[in-house]
Amino acid sequence: MARELCTGDPVNFVTARNAAAARARESGDTGLAERIKKLRKPTTAAWAVNLLADREPDELGALLDLGDRLRHAQRELRGDELRDLAAERTRVLDRLTTRAAELAVEGGHGIADSGREQITQTLTAALSDPEAAAEVQRATLTKPLEYSGFGLDDLAVAAIQRQAARPRPARKSEESGEGKVLELRNRLRDSEKHLDVAAAELTRAETACREAEEHHERLREELADAEAELRVRRRDVKTARQEHERAVKAKDAAARALGED
Repeated sequence: MARELCTGDPVNFVTARNAAAARARESGDTGLAERIKKLRKPTTAAWAVNLLADREPDELGALLDLGDRLRHAQRELRGDELRDLAAERTRVLDRLTTRAAELAVEGGHGIADSGREQITQTLTAALSDPEAAAEVQRATLTKPLEYSGFGLDDLAVAAIQRQAARPRPARKSEESGEGKVLELRNRLRDSEKHLDVAAAELTRAETACREAEEHHERLREELADAEAELRVRRRDVKTARQEHERAVKAKDAAARALGED
């Protein structure tokens, strides 16, 4: 049920969810009804990834297989293979991100640039973390995933740097260029500090943006729930009003009949 709801049209999510919960309640399964009622509507990016998992399982499987090969190469510290696999990963992520966006468009909803970034981010998490991969394969995401551990890029760089750090024969020019090397190292260190500051600021800005988007989605869903509840209450009022009018007419008719007697 969750998979069906999370891969259906987001516009109809609240209505479909409430209907499914009502059916479960009518059948006597109140526990299932409550679980269904708690389901949140997927963001557009999460919905696109759900479509990819549901309709292109082989493509997603290829991505996860690539993740296994990357982890194996990292454990073996095979720098050359890691470089090749990292390039393949970039190509596969680009292809699957594009395919997920195409599926969303086919389903009637376009994907903004920020949404494409969230799709890539989610697929990267699936590639890097087996638990995230299992979550993506279920096609029941309600929001994009993140991977907070050490990325495969970091592992690849470490292996490549280790391979490149093998001792090399010293050259005479090295001593004369010692001052230049020291200067370059200092410049590199300063650049790395600036990069760390910029990266931290970017992370804070991205986190704030995601939180705002999620809050916006929650408010939209709450509004949709409130509107659905209002429609039900209006129908109840209309029915009660009609019943009241019938009762008044019946009373008047009885009073007239009594007067005639």
